[in-house]
Amino acid sequence: MSEAATAPGAVRIAETVPERNLRVTGQRVGAWFVIKYIAALTGLWVALITPASVTLALRVGQIDPTGKAASLALVASVGAACALFANPLFGALSDRSTSRFGQRKPFILAGFTIGVLAVLGIGLAPTVAMVAAGWAVAQIAFNASVAALIAILPERVPEGLRGRVSGFMGMTGQVGVVAGTFLIQIVGTTGAAMFIVPAVLGGALLLPFVLTLREAQRTREEVGRITAASLIGSLWINPFRHRDFGFAWIGRFLVWTSLYLLTTYKTYFLIDHLGYTTASVAPILTLAMFVLAVGVAVSSISGGWLSDRLGRRKVFVVLASLLFVAAMLVVAFSATVEGFLIGIALAGLGNGLYMGVDYALVAQVLPDSTSEAGKGMGVFNLSSTIPQTIAPMIAPALLAIGATGAAANYTSLYLSAAVLAMLGALFVTFIRRVR
Repeated sequence: MSEAATAPGAVRIAETVPERNLRVTGQRVGAWFVIKYIAALTGLWVALITPASVTLALRVGQIDPTGKAASLALVASVGAACALFANPLFGALSDRSTSRFGQRKPFILAGFTIGVLAVLGIGLAPTVAMVAAGWAVAQIAFNASVAALIAILPERVPEGLRGRVSGFMGMTGQVGVVAGTFLIQIVGTTGAAMFIVPAVLGGALLLPFVLTLREAQRTREEVGRITAASLIGSLWINPFRHRDFGFAWIGRFLVWTSLYLLTTYKTYFLIDHLGYTTASVAPILTLAMFVLAVGVAVSSISGGWLSDRLGRRKVFVVLASLLFVAAMLVVAFSATVEGFLIGIALAGLGNGLYMGVDYALVAQVLPDSTSEAGKGMGVFNLSSTIPQTIAPMIAPALLAIGATGAAANYTSLYLSAAVLAMLGALFVTFIRRVR
């Protein structure tokens, strides 16, 4: 809750953050606002995920064809480290912005523009070191844009709409993956077009929202001063002081670690466990991505809509976690590609349902959505970015449990992933402020 609206002789009525922003900007959050918002998120993911999943690897392979695997790992690690700090840091900086153009808009637009220029620079980079530098800049810039854009949800969207909006937000990443892959198939894998076209499409989807977003200039007294302590503090929210936020964070962290154990090692599972080769595995991976995307789209939209209608969030997040558990169990004991695809489908449904409701849930448990929504959402986003680093680190130990000889034990890997997802569901049940 924020300030209260009063009139002489009237009863003081609490004013929510979205109500305050409606009052000071005059911009209503209706269907057209939401459409532009979801399009902007999709455009941002197209511009970021296309190089992350396709063109970055291609460029590294062109520069260093013999050592491309190690070089790509280096480049990706540098970018991941930059993304880890950039999201909450720039979220906090946008919280304290006093720009006459608004708090979020300058960060969304500047971050996207610098990120696109960095990606275009990667396309011209002659060395792996320069690619790594370009990718570091791109991750910092794009995550500044992401942090500011995600903060729009708790600040502008009324609680009664958050489930539906969160549902569409949950599928934007998958749409970005599919759109980026499709674009590369059209423009080819050589030349500058594979970097330029995704950036142009991303910009075309982002600009209508940014250019029409109304924001009121905040004063330094309202937002507080930027200090070294506030910047360091932007990376941390005390989970003991803000227990509901802490439970939501650790629940998502565990479930996303489970998911990344599945997606990161799915190729090796098909090759080592089901007998595919590097030449024959590609069609199965493409089909698996399609199945995953369909599952995400179906469950994120329907789950968000249902959570608004029922006025409940927690039950859907718990159900999503249990779908992850089922997915991991199916894959763990799968001896056929059909069983693997069933597990992927369940993971897609769980992924979509979680993302479709989770943003709405965390918007209700932010420590301070009035003045620090950017910081709160930025710290919360760490719960899904850290697992990308953690999963590959713990996987070798999990694969070694019960292994015979040199053969990796994928059953132990995915049983462990099921346990992590179950623990994630358990932590979410401890949240008190959300039904």
